[in-house]
Amino acid sequence: MRLLTKPEIREMLSSDIVAHLSTIDSQGYPHVTPIWFLWADGYVQLTSCPGRPHLDRITRNPKVGLVIDIEAELRGDGQRPNRQVRLIGDATVSVDPDEIWTRRIRAKYIDSTIAPGAAELTARQGRRLITITPRKVTAVASV
Repeated sequence: MRLLTKPEIREMLSSDIVAHLSTIDSQGYPHVTPIWFLWADGYVQLTSCPGRPHLDRITRNPKVGLVIDIEAELRGDGQRPNRQVRLIGDATVSVDPDEIWTRRIRAKYIDSTIAPGAAELTARQGRRLITITPRKVTAVASV
């Protein structure tokens, strides 16, 4: 195991890898939700449709975890090296004003050369903005 370099961390945080958001239910059990994200100004931004269960879980317990990971192809020695950025932090839920963050996140994940204009399409459902303030970030790679 080795620590990731700052350029490797920036690369992972700016890529279109799907993150996995962990929230805690009312009985103390974790739930993991795959979700698109954006790293901006030291915070993780995500958006979601109203009524999604992870929004209620965050409202009840703002302690969350997030993992972004990439696994390489299988090597001849039987290993699949990986890189991970893991963080724990506190999340808040608010309305995404004018779906600004929704548009920014969609633009990160949707290739405009393949789907022109798709990043601008939004659900117009009053999407909710989840902002995570990281408390601890761990970025490692297997060798």
